[in-house]
Amino acid sequence: MSFLGRLFTKGGQRTIGIDFGSSELKAAQFAPSPHGPVLEHVYKVQTPANSIKDGVVTDPPLVGEALRQLISEGAFTAKRTVSAVAGPTVVVRQVTMPVMSERELRESTKYEAERFLPYSVDEAQIDAKILGKADDGQNMDVLVVAAQKDLVLSQASAIQFAGLTAGVVEVEPFAMVRAMIPADDPRFQQNIAIINVGASTTSINITKAGFVPFTRNVPIGGAAFTKAIATGLNISIDEAETMKREKAAILSQRDAAPVPPTVTRIFNVITPPLTELVTEIHKSLDYFRTRFRGEVIESVILGGGTARLSNLDAFLGHELGLPVSIANPLAQGAYNPADFPAEYLSDIGPSLIVAAGLALRDLAPVGGRMPVSA
Repeated sequence: MSFLGRLFTKGGQRTIGIDFGSSELKAAQFAPSPHGPVLEHVYKVQTPANSIKDGVVTDPPLVGEALRQLISEGAFTAKRTVSAVAGPTVVVRQVTMPVMSERELRESTKYEAERFLPYSVDEAQIDAKILGKADDGQNMDVLVVAAQKDLVLSQASAIQFAGLTAGVVEVEPFAMVRAMIPADDPRFQQNIAIINVGASTTSINITKAGFVPFTRNVPIGGAAFTKAIATGLNISIDEAETMKREKAAILSQRDAAPVPPTVTRIFNVITPPLTELVTEIHKSLDYFRTRFRGEVIESVILGGGTARLSNLDAFLGHELGLPVSIANPLAQGAYNPADFPAEYLSDIGPSLIVAAGLALRDLAPVGGRMPVSA
């Protein structure tokens, strides 16, 4: 398996993009064509309880067995995988270094990384890419990416237990950018916030021109809403999860239609975690504006299973003062409507934003290069 040493290179074959979520294991597979990617397979299964913690697969055989189930039931045909890492031990940093060659950069990166890694460089997998010369002409801007080896190797172990081939591991923000903003997208040169609300964490990323100069993870996600419903309505977690998916909605004083009492009760109990999440998003966007003065965030893409929470996109747009759209990465390429009804892709799509981006990573169309960013 290769991690980050091939982060900024391309292959040219079908792969299975696997998203190791704390709540669900999700996968997607595309095929190349002269006109771009074609969706072939998509599926997800529940992650075994307590088998993934802070992104680390703590029980590789158990997760490997769940992956076997996913591959079998989803009828996947590829064997090589691309997966991703995220969390507090994953570092993406743009730095300024003296002008040097790619070879010299590989040798110098670990010394540069020592300045900002929260752990020893001996525990890290590190890669770097030259972005271009700095304004002074004597230095260059470099993107440095690092993750703890345990995080990477635990995924590789689970993949091998599943009978698959562990190919490349990259960082989640790059996969989400690839899934949602290819190089021919009019938004490619704009600052776009991609917010992925996972089960236990929410990642807040700002991308421009294919790179991610800002990324932050906050420890609140869809599970906090489920727990609030379970506690507030005195029901089980499973019942609360079902109620969240079927009846939960974000209410507004602008709503004119009468609201069922159950919907109002659910909204009241999820308001605290909702408020906390919006506050953290506000902080992140404000920090970006302060750090990168003059840069304007144009819009927000909302991903993750919780993105389907009724009216969340409209509510977030009102709170942030920005247009918010719900991610639909599976519809970015071609697909057979008989196999993948548009309504199904729209429903499942937000939770597959990482898996889809990973599956697209090594694809190139016949006779040309697929227009996706690195």
